[in-house]
Order: sequence, then structure tokens, then C-alpha cells
Amino acid sequence: MRNSSIKMIQFTILLTVLALFSAACGNPPHQGAHSVNTDSQGVEGGTESGHNGSQHYPVTLRIYTDEGKEMKQTIEKEPQKVVVLGTAMAELMIQFGQKDKIAGLAYLDQSFSPYTDEIAKLPLLTELWPSKEAVIALQPDLIYSMSSAFKEDRLGGISFWNERGIQVVPASNFNIGRSIDNYFEDIQNFGKIFNVEEQTDSYLKQQQTRIDEITQKAQHVKAKPKVLLLASAGRENYDYYPPSWCVIDEMVEGSGGEYMQLADGYIELQIEAIIAANPDKIILTHFQESDHESIKNKLLSNPRLKNMKAIQTGNVMVADYTNAIRGGLQLTDLYEEVARFVQPELFGGQ
Repeated sequence: MRNSSIKMIQFTILLTVLALFSAACGNPPHQGAHSVNTDSQGVEGGTESGHNGSQHYPVTLRIYTDEGKEMKQTIEKEPQKVVVLGTAMAELMIQFGQKDKIAGLAYLDQSFSPYTDEIAKLPLLTELWPSKEAVIALQPDLIYSMSSAFKEDRLGGISFWNERGIQVVPASNFNIGRSIDNYFEDIQNFGKIFNVEEQTDSYLKQQQTRIDEITQKAQHVKAKPKVLLLASAGRENYDYYPPSWCVIDEMVEGSGGEYMQLADGYIELQIEAIIAANPDKIILTHFQESDHESIKNKLLSNPRLKNMKAIQTGNVMVADYTNAIRGGLQLTDLYEEVARFVQPELFGGQ
């Protein structure tokens, strides 16, 4: 939890700034201003662990709307018909054995996923935002989604669905100051919602063990390279994300690097700003693009950047956007990749 509190404070300070930037800069459609969060203290009700559903439910979760309003959702019994919005949510349903409960899948925001073949077999409602009517027609008992779906011009507010007897659980790391701990809490709550805590706890224990091995190994590193994140959401421009807007900053710092902080809030980076930063290493994200080499070579071959240290040494790494910004099931894989990139001699990188 070491970075969560700091990130929450940073996030609060940045709210005003973000409000000025978010609409004008054309963020990816899943970046809400503030929305869901569940932490261990937010879970109430019958949370006795075990496989007996009658002892496990009801489960009450503290959630937040996309505008930051706190709400509670009570899962009375094990969900059987779930509408899922977002690729990351679909991956969780598959990973933890709940895919057969998906009545409809929508808003596939990632073109690349290690679960692509399994996702292709799920009942697709639409690749975009679904209509209210289409979701109602499926008569789900739960909507599991990113928070930004619950806007008036999309699926409407959470209360709209509750009034129809449909519970809503959004993921917290799509809005509140993002951290690895927040992402892991989302998985903990997934375990409670579907009564699969043994699976989720086992997964989280394995992930945390791998992360701890990296941070312990890197704690005495003295020469920390400066690492700049260039977040590309599929457009031609590059964006800067402060620590409160991503999780990869923790990977860089935990691996023995210095995450460069260029601004207090999200900004679009001009070429001049990238040159002026002159980092030792660059992590470039891709969104809906799986050809890492072409993305990397495009940056390396930019003649305007040729005098930068990271470009001259070829120290450019490409990372998946979702895992780097919000976290995903491959978060620890990315953490290990970042460690090999940041401290190659220590972690066996190139």
C-alpha cells in the first residue's frame, strides 16, 4: 500500500487540472475522471470464505460512480448472467473460470490479448458501447465494467440499473489514483463477487512474491537511470502520465530506476519537451497495436530525436498500454520485463 495514499493525494490535487485536459485532449474512451473503488474495508456482509454460496452471500461492496460519488452494491447471490464491458474484465472472467456466466460482452478496447481466442468465443454484444436496450434485453443480474460506461450518453448512471434490479461493479483502477495495490484490490473483490477467493488469493500471492523478488533485489541499486514514459494511445502524438495516472511508475522505481516527472498532471508532449527531458531510457506504450518493433523503430528513426541519449543507445522499450497504465493480468510479466530493461545487468536483460 506504500504508494496508494500518495497517489490518492496527488489525484485529488490534480482533479481540477484533469478536468481542463481530459475532454480537449481526446483521451482513450475508458479514462474516466473518477469512478469505482473497492478496498478491503469496503467489503461488508457475508464474506465468510468457502465454497458454500449460502454462507458467502450476500456481499456488499463500496463502489464509486464515474464522478466519484460513493455507493454500495450488494450481491445477494452468485451472479449467473453477467454483462461484461471491456477486454480487461473479460480476461478476469476467463482467468478465474467465470466465462460461462457472460451473457453479453461489449466494448473490446484492446486488439491484443493473450486471451484473444477465448474472447472470440464469448457472446459478443458489440465491440463498441452497447445501448441500454440491448443490455436490458439480456436481463443480466450483474454488469461488470469499467466505470466510464456509466455516463448518461452511454449506459446511464448506476442507479438506473439498480432500479431495475441489476447490480453494477466497476473496476477501481480505471479512475481513482492508479496503483498496483488498487489493481490487486480489484482482483480481491472479483473473488468475493464470484466466490472464487481461493483462486484469486492464490493468484495474488504468486504475483506479489514475484514483485517482492524484484524490489528486494533492486533496493540497493545506486545508479538509477532516468526513465521517461511516452504513452501513445494509438494516435501520432505522445502523452505524459504522472504517477497518479499509471502503474508503470511503480515498476520503474521498484526495479531501480527513476520515473521522470515532467508535470503534475496529464499533458500531451511536444517533441521539444521530449528532447529537453533527454532520458536515459524510454518506455513507449502501444494501444491496439501488437507490432512492437515497428512502434519502436518509428521512434528510433525520428531524425529530430537522434541526439537523445535513449535514442543513441537504443534504450527504448515498448509496453502494452493497459498493463502499463491501469494494470492487467500480465502486470507482473511486465514488471519483470521493465526490471530487465531498467537494470539489465542485475536482472539478466540485454
